[in-house]
This record gives sequence, C-alpha cells and structure tokens, in this order.
Amino acid sequence: MVFLKMNNKKIIGIICKDIDQELSAGEKAELDDYLASSPEVHQIYRQQALIKKHLDEGQASMIEVDFKKNILNKIAMEAYKQPQKKHDVRLVHGFLSRPVVKFGFTFLMGIFMGFLIFSFLKADFTVTSAQTNQMKGAFYDNESASNIITADVLQYDSPVATAIIKVRYSTTMVEITAELTSNEPVKCNFLFDYNNFAVLNIQNSNVNNQTTAMAAGNFIQINNMGENKFLIYLSNKNALQNNIDFKIMLNDSPIFQNSVQVNKD
Repeated sequence: MVFLKMNNKKIIGIICKDIDQELSAGEKAELDDYLASSPEVHQIYRQQALIKKHLDEGQASMIEVDFKKNILNKIAMEAYKQPQKKHDVRLVHGFLSRPVVKFGFTFLMGIFMGFLIFSFLKADFTVTSAQTNQMKGAFYDNESASNIITADVLQYDSPVATAIIKVRYSTTMVEITAELTSNEPVKCNFLFDYNNFAVLNIQNSNVNNQTTAMAAGNFIQINNMGENKFLIYLSNKNALQNNIDFKIMLNDSPIFQNSVQVNKD
C-alpha cells in the first residue's frame, strides 16, 4: 500500500498512456506487473478508462455553435440601414480675416502713423514746407515793405555758447533769425502762445549735420552743436500784443533766457 501511494502518479501516468495506446514495450510490462500485484491498480485502471470513455462521447456529441451567425440572424437586416457618410465640412476664411494679413495691416498702419506724426513734429532742413507765394505778408509784398517792424535783437555770449536772435514782424507774420554757436550740445527753445502764433516754416541758412530741430504747437526746439543759422517763420494769427520767450539750456539747466514783444502798436 505504501508503495502504491508513493508511485500513484507514475501508475496513473502509465495507465493513461496505455488507454491512449502510447505505451512502450517496457512500460507495458511494468503496467502488467502492477495489475498482477495490486487489485487497487485494477480499480484505478477501470476508473481512468471510464473517464476517457465519457470524455470521448461528450466530445463527439458537442455541436459547434456559430455565435456570430446566431446574433446576425436575430437582427432584422432589412430594417437595418447603414448610416449615410457625412463629408467633412471645411471652412474657408476670407483673405482679410487671416491672422498674418491682420498683423501685416496693423504693422503698416503703425508705420504710416509714425511717419505722419514725425512729419508734424520734425523740422525739415532741406525742403520748404510752404511756398513763398503762400506766405502772405509784409516780407513777400513789395507794396507793404514799409510795414516790417524790428521787434528786438537779443545777444548772448559766453564760453559755452553764443547767440544772436533777431525778431521782426508784420501784421501777418513773424520772422526770427537765430545764429547759434556752441562747442558742446545746447538746446535753444522758442516758446509762444499757440492761440496767437503758429509755425509756418523753419529754414536752414547754415546748419551742420550735428544739429537738429523740432516744432510743436507752441514751441520750437533746436539741438545745437557748432555754428548754425536758422530762419524761422511764424503765422501772426491775431496781430495782438504778445511775447515770444527764448531759452538756452545746457544739460537741461537754463544758461540764458529772455523774451521779445511783438505787435507792440
């Protein structure tokens, strides 16, 4: 009995191989010895043979089931319609609505506005903005030459800068001649009331490339370096008594300031 327990797995294996007709001659002789020596081996053999028989009968009676076919048979294929394929809709944006076009247009508008503002604020040293026949007044009218009045001549002389400023006026125009000399950068500012005066033109008589000028509604600023001469024309809007102020600045500190009164009469 102890021997049978120890070799139970081996005996069952030999029995199964014999039922499947896979035993070799040596294993067949070994199985015969087991069967002759132990009734329990006979019982195990019968049990394994019975199990094999039931397995073979069950496998033969199995019916192959096509689950896919059964499911499709239950569906009313006539009532089933394949959904209609929808074509993808592609939105085509207009040319002007594209981001690149928008940014490009904004960039060009910025450049245009910059040039427009620059043209109003920056003085032109080479081109006269107004023709002489548009500057009506005593300066361009021979018949009224006697109406030209000299308001004053301002002079300033120091080691830093030298300035000679001559102011003349008529009933329609003010002429300012400014001769400036400086060995280092200085600012010469002309201040006036924009309700009474307006900048018509700034002409260079002798200006180097280190000097610039700019004009706004109520002032003119010359950034001077070296020896330069300017002719400045203002429109005398109302011909009313008023002052034009002058300042020379070094490092934003005034070194000379004075004023000239026009339309005295």
